[in-house]
Amino acid sequence: MTKTTLASVLVLAAAGCGVIQPARMALPDGLQARTAETRIEGLGAGTSGTLRVAGNSGPFTRAASQLALFDIASFDRGGSTFTVSGADFPSPVSARCRFRQNTVTLGVVDFNPKKMAYECDFDGLPGARLALQETAASGGVRTMKAERRGQITADGKALALRSVHDIEGAMLPVAAPIGYVFESGSQPVAALELNGTVARLRLPDAAEPELRRGVLLAAIALSLLWDPAAR
Repeated sequence: MTKTTLASVLVLAAAGCGVIQPARMALPDGLQARTAETRIEGLGAGTSGTLRVAGNSGPFTRAASQLALFDIASFDRGGSTFTVSGADFPSPVSARCRFRQNTVTLGVVDFNPKKMAYECDFDGLPGARLALQETAASGGVRTMKAERRGQITADGKALALRSVHDIEGAMLPVAAPIGYVFESGSQPVAALELNGTVARLRLPDAAEPELRRGVLLAAIALSLLWDPAAR
C-alpha cells in the first residue's frame, strides 16, 4: 500500500468515526411523536454548577460517597440540591434530594438489606415530592438489572417513574439505568435518556404546564443522581 493510499484510508476511517452515534435508549412506541427533545445542559461531571433546560435554569450541587468494610459490606450515601426558575417556573422551586444503599456481599452474591432509595423534597411547589426505589426479587437478592420504580407528585398530579435498561437494536439489557420513562396512568408521557455526556429529555408541550413542571423536576433530580449501580 502506498503512502497516498494509506493516507486516504485513514481519512475515510476518521470521517467514519465522526458519524458514529452513541447508543440510544429504546423509547415506548409513539412517545417520540408526542414529545419534543431538549437537553439538560451544564451538569457535566462536576459537583456544582448551573443547569439549563427548556428555558429554565438554576444552581445545583451534588455529592456521593461509599464506605466499604473488608469487601463484605458497603454503604452508599449522597444527594443533590437544585433551584430552578424560568419559562415553566415563574416562581423558583428548590429541591433537596438524598439517596442511600447498603450492600452485603457473600461470595459472588450481593444482598441489599437496605435497597437503593432516592427521595426529594421541594420548596416553592406545595405538596411536591419524589420517591424512587430499587426493585428486587424476593429475599432482597439483586438481579442483573438495577431496576428503579417511583413517583413524583407535583401540582396535584402524580407521575410514575421507571428505569429503562434497553438500547435500540441491542438484544440484551444493560445493568444500570440508561434512562427513565415517566407515565401518567399507564400512558408514557415523557422520557429521560442518561447515556452520553448530556442528558436528553423528551418533554410534553407547553399546553400541559402542570405535567411539564412535574416532568422537569423529576428529570433534573434523576440527572443529578450519581446512581451506585453506575459505578
